[in-house]
Amino acid sequence: MVDNRHATALVLAGVLSVLASVYLSVSLGSPHWYQYTSPPVRAEHNASELRALQDEFLDGEFDEKSASDAMFRMNGTLGLWWRCVLTPTNAHWYREPDPKMVMECVSFTLSQQFMPKYKEPGNHNSGEDLIRTCVCSLATVCCFLAGTDLLHRVSVLPDRVDGSLGWSLYLALVASPLHMMAAALLMWAARSHSQSYDRMTVYRVA
Repeated sequence: MVDNRHATALVLAGVLSVLASVYLSVSLGSPHWYQYTSPPVRAEHNASELRALQDEFLDGEFDEKSASDAMFRMNGTLGLWWRCVLTPTNAHWYREPDPKMVMECVSFTLSQQFMPKYKEPGNHNSGEDLIRTCVCSLATVCCFLAGTDLLHRVSVLPDRVDGSLGWSLYLALVASPLHMMAAALLMWAARSHSQSYDRMTVYRVA
C-alpha cells in the first residue's frame, strides 16, 4: 500500500517533469534566446545597406560576421538552432512612420554549428578562436550565454543597438530547476517508501 505522502510526491514530480519538458521543448524550438533592438532607419542609403544585408542573410552562404551584422542592425533574434531578422514588406518602408515588418528566419545546419569561429569575425586570417568554436557548438544554456558574450567582445555593435535575453532563454532557465525539483521528489519518495517497506519486513519477521 502506498502512503499518501508518497503518492502526493509522485504526482507532484510527474506534473513538474511534464511542465519542465514542455517549457524546454518550446524553448529549444524557438529563436528568441537573445534579441537585439536596432534604431529606426530614415535614410535611403541606409535602407539600401540593410537590403544588401538582408539578401546576404537569407540567400548567401553562412558567414558569422554577415549574419551577426544583419541581426545587429535589423532587430534580429538568435536561438540555438535559428537566427532571424525583421524585414520590411514595402520597398519604401523607410519613408513610413510605422512600417510593417515580418520576421524571417534561417536555421543553423549541423555543420554550421561546428564551423570554426575566428578571433576577428569574418577575417579568416586572424586565426581560429578555439574557445568560441567549442563553446558555441555546445547546445546548453550556460554555453549559449558564454558564446553570445564572447561574440560581443570580438564584434563591433552599431550605435544605439541594445541586446537582451529573450523569453525562450527564460523558459529554458525555468525548466532546469523544475527538473531538479521533480528528481528530488522522486528520490525522496523512493527512499521513504524503501525505508517503510524495510521496517514492515522486519516487523513481520519478528
